[in-house]
Amino acid sequence: MTEGTHRLATALRSFLTLGIGNYGAMAIGLAVNVLLARRLGTEQYGRLALMLMASQVLLLVAVNWSHVGFVRFGSREFASKGEITETLWTRLGMLLPTAGSGVLVIALARQPLAAYLGIPQAGVWLILVHFAAACALSLIGAVFQAGNQMARYGVCLFLDKAVLLLCVVALPAMWTDNPMAVLACYATSSLSVAIWGVSVVGARALRPVIVPRSAYRHMVLFSVPVLLSSWAGLFGANWFDLVILKWYVPLSGIGLYSLGTQLAGVVQQITVIFSTLLLPQLSVMVAEGQDERIRMLVERLLPYWLLGTSVLFSLVVLGARTGVPLVFGQSFSDAAPVLAVLMVATIALALFNSCAPLVTAYGSMWVMSGICFASAAANIVLDLVLIPRFGVLGSALATVLAYGTSAVLVLSFVQRRIGGRVLRLGWLGAPVVVACVCFMLLEGFWFYPAVLVAVAITVLALVWMFRLFHNEDALFLRDLHLPMSFGLGAGSLFGRRP
Repeated sequence: MTEGTHRLATALRSFLTLGIGNYGAMAIGLAVNVLLARRLGTEQYGRLALMLMASQVLLLVAVNWSHVGFVRFGSREFASKGEITETLWTRLGMLLPTAGSGVLVIALARQPLAAYLGIPQAGVWLILVHFAAACALSLIGAVFQAGNQMARYGVCLFLDKAVLLLCVVALPAMWTDNPMAVLACYATSSLSVAIWGVSVVGARALRPVIVPRSAYRHMVLFSVPVLLSSWAGLFGANWFDLVILKWYVPLSGIGLYSLGTQLAGVVQQITVIFSTLLLPQLSVMVAEGQDERIRMLVERLLPYWLLGTSVLFSLVVLGARTGVPLVFGQSFSDAAPVLAVLMVATIALALFNSCAPLVTAYGSMWVMSGICFASAAANIVLDLVLIPRFGVLGSALATVLAYGTSAVLVLSFVQRRIGGRVLRLGWLGAPVVVACVCFMLLEGFWFYPAVLVAVAITVLALVWMFRLFHNEDALFLRDLHLPMSFGLGAGSLFGRRP
């Protein structure tokens, strides 16, 4: 076996390992949503969505902004030293003040927040407990990701959903329709898996170290644009949609929209896996100046990935009309059109997530901030215009246009940076658009053959347009050189590599 073939096999094994963990988590998460939808009903499911929104918004603005910087600098420290201890404590020094400030703000505002959510004030404290647990799990997952231990990262994702399912199933019958009890299950799951992760990492990896000022300076300078883009992302995400929807639709409508976004989020994890794997690798490839290899990856590898995801998302649209009411109950049947429209947003997100790691690897974080601000502005304007008239479908359409804005901007930047015709990758989302149009226009039996035929014709046209499945692509994939081996064969996370 040649070295190039061995490296490709290692890369594919890592992708498969992370994929099994992530897809397993997706399957269990789907089962959890089925149970919750049937137990809670549309109204209480909507209230649970609002409580989770409060916790996740706090996580977004106080914690997630330092995640990308941690993975970027941590992967480089691991590549050079075989450990990420200094980067870990650099991030903790940045995170604790922001997270503490966020908790203080929520605690002081607990009375109006409780009134807005329609819960007792004790529920606000429960939201903070869930935030702390989610924060701990996010930290340990980032440690595994930065150290390229994708197998353990996949286990984290899987265990989080598995423990959650056990907790939900074990709930006493009298609590099954209480969204606060369900939120306690979420917190228990995240905290349990975080404790497991700490035990796997070991005390040596967490030992305190004195962090030089230069490390703080570099990570802060890198992460400040991410902080701004995270706060901008607050207005470009589905959480902001829920805030506007609460003005115009009942809690049952919020429940329908939340189920649609939850199902779309399960599918969107497929794109997150790809982005998760690319970031550490591209960071090293950029540092080593492998520009031609990067260009080949974007122009020849990404079309296969994007076309495959586009076909998969089209199948989700195909099954939504029958599958959603069958699985979740007839009361959730109106979530199917929301899911169909959000699949178009998901292919736009796939385009964005395929190229965003390259923008990060080049250190162009202000560009990322600008893209996030543009997407957030589009989402705000479109929500205010479309939701009053079209309700939950208007919110879904606003998400499509906001995600599409992000995708076009990031593709434009990458095209200017590496050359080539990167923007034409957007055509690979055509099968999903075709499937969604058929969903909206056709009813009954003829919808299904029409979607299959239309998507098949579109896929064949794209295969011809991008010259896919040619021999030169097989040679490229066989000789693909990833500068840092990862996955099951990557060795110890915190020990020095041989």
